[in-house]
Amino acid sequence: MALHCPDSMTAVAGFFNDMTPTKLERLGDIYGPGVEFHDPVHDASGLGELRDVLTHRFRKMNGVSIKVLDAHGDDHTGFLLWIVRYMHDESDRVIQGTSHFKFANDGRICEQRDHWDASFVLYGDNPVLGWLMRIIKRRTQIIREKVGP
Repeated sequence: MALHCPDSMTAVAGFFNDMTPTKLERLGDIYGPGVEFHDPVHDASGLGELRDVLTHRFRKMNGVSIKVLDAHGDDHTGFLLWIVRYMHDESDRVIQGTSHFKFANDGRICEQRDHWDASFVLYGDNPVLGWLMRIIKRRTQIIREKVGP
């Protein structure tokens, strides 16, 4: 994939594409020491807390692979569109999402906000709540189809 963005976004996209548990030792190359991280499930302040969140994810998710689909940005802010694939309870799982970054003057990330559908993480493994969430999603889709764009 050819990325047409500044060095900071190219480095971030490369880091995400090749992320492994051992690569977390190099978080400080991409993230500043006071980084603020937010996603639907976690909030972390500082490099140590971010490392803990990512380490925990790798422990819970087997066979993780991250593929960056698109990247845009400049020296101040950027976006990634990505897909995470992993195994959980012997089934393949896929998360599609986006990350919004703000960069410090040194080019490292000072803020990251990830956006993805966490409903299956929070409710999907519970049979009753998973069933209820699937019904809600279907009804929402029917309403969208009736209303239109």
